Amino acid sequence: MRTLSLIAALALTTLGAAQSPLLTLSGGTNQGNVGGGLYFDLQINQTVTITRIDFLCGANTAAGNGTLSIWLGPTTYLGNVANPSLWALVGSTTTAVGPSTMAQGTLTAPFALAPGSYGVALQSSNHNFGYTNGVGCTSTTIPGSCANSIFSNSEMTIRAGAAQNAFLSGGVFTPRVFNGAIHYTLGGTPIAVAAWQPYDKGCYAYYRSFYQLFPNPVGLNLGITGGVPNPVTAFKLVLNQTRAGYDVMVTNTPVAPPTSPPVTLAGPDLTFSAAAQFPNNQLPFGIPHPLAGGMGFASDLNVSTEGYIVPAPASIPNDGTPTTGELLGAAAPRWAAHWKNMNPAASGSSMHVEYDVIAGELLVTWNNVADAAATTTSTFQVAFSFNGDVEYRYGAMSQNGGGSYPIVIGWSEGNGSLDPGNIEIATALPLSTYNVDNPPLTLGLGQRPRLGSNLVLDTSRIPTGTGAGVIALGFTQLTPGLDLGIIGAPNCRMAAVYDATVTVGITGSTHQLVLGIPNLPALNGGLMYGQSVTVSPGFNALGVLTSNGVRILLGSI
Repeated sequence: MRTLSLIAALALTTLGAAQSPLLTLSGGTNQGNVGGGLYFDLQINQTVTITRIDFLCGANTAAGNGTLSIWLGPTTYLGNVANPSLWALVGSTTTAVGPSTMAQGTLTAPFALAPGSYGVALQSSNHNFGYTNGVGCTSTTIPGSCANSIFSNSEMTIRAGAAQNAFLSGGVFTPRVFNGAIHYTLGGTPIAVAAWQPYDKGCYAYYRSFYQLFPNPVGLNLGITGGVPNPVTAFKLVLNQTRAGYDVMVTNTPVAPPTSPPVTLAGPDLTFSAAAQFPNNQLPFGIPHPLAGGMGFASDLNVSTEGYIVPAPASIPNDGTPTTGELLGAAAPRWAAHWKNMNPAASGSSMHVEYDVIAGELLVTWNNVADAAATTTSTFQVAFSFNGDVEYRYGAMSQNGGGSYPIVIGWSEGNGSLDPGNIEIATALPLSTYNVDNPPLTLGLGQRPRLGSNLVLDTSRIPTGTGAGVIALGFTQLTPGLDLGIIGAPNCRMAAVYDATVTVGITGSTHQLVLGIPNLPALNGGLMYGQSVTVSPGFNALGVLTSNGVRILLGSI
């Protein structure tokens, strides 16, 4: 009888044992800065208590003691690491650290998590993180899209990941894979972190620009990388003169091998005239292009050795430090085919400008152009047509250079264009640009929704002529949102079932509604959804606009 009881007890113990720890990778050779951040998504399948997090220190970590801080907030880190107000500190540990060593971070106060999805932000102090670059990726941004970035057992799943050199601030390096382990036990009393995050999109969003920022060239997924063709090897900006914008679509046209003599370059970093490469200093045809809400016409092209082109008479000093702020804010339009610090004056590198009579195209080619910091090269081409179409074509492309050599690819009229947000070109096409910037109606929270505080609902980007609106709250999210085209507001979506509404008067471009949150334990962990609706004549037949939705999780932390 005692034997049977012992067997039964052992069986129950086995069934209830955690599969802890969940290990990721080790030995990563990339690293961030001291004080930087490392991010991943965590899916919890049953309640667990996190007791320890092991983490790889970077090679630049000095031997001593370092602190690891764990922050939670949104259900995903993706798109949420530029706003520290979304995150809450839930745990920390101070432990021995050293260069390229795996530190063991036993938490001062373990915390429990209920089943659900969590964005995790790890913050370093007195050490830096070591990590691994994602490889074999189907997306350079979506968590867990790389062959080496997803780790799972029956109790939890880690989907990596990204990094920043400054915690919750600055450029995002992706994909980056957390090296370490999560130790845990089963059960516990889950914490409830007050959090909010936007979802879906408001209407209507029109922009004069589009771009993708690659903070590190390793994420480049256009053309041929690592000897393997990517799904997108070329895309065309088709000019719509009526709208004074572009319709951008995948074409996958190959790079036309250059046949003209190389352009004579006086150095590696300069801008030269395309027209100067032709007889009489004249292009075969002028280039129509969007400009200042209408159309411009370029009789020459100022070509930068760094991978971008500016329509003359405008000019921009040669710039090998690409940023999206410069793309949008410069005093001139810019076609950024592959804006990166490069050295076309290196041996074996060349640039070419020529007219393809058969295709009727003006071709500007960077042929086997070396990176400024490496011996690897890139081949790409910009093809201009007389009707104003512009095509970016990519051959074998370098992914080297590291985080000091970012890449910007896209188009902007510049001159203070509004930021449309970073996209992944390989998956975002087709898209369109317009002759004006019109950001969508936007709803956000002014602070995290903690019990006993206030629910601060901030509506922004309200168009002129709006006099009234409604703030709607409900307990059921609509995914996808319900398109209101059937009642006269196409591409405006209802993001939640409205269980309560508050009508508000609007006198400007922003509005704030403040509602008290009772400090009641029964509300801890409560989930609700919100959306703004404004009466804004002229945008559609119904005369209304809808904002994005917001997911609101009430919590005590």
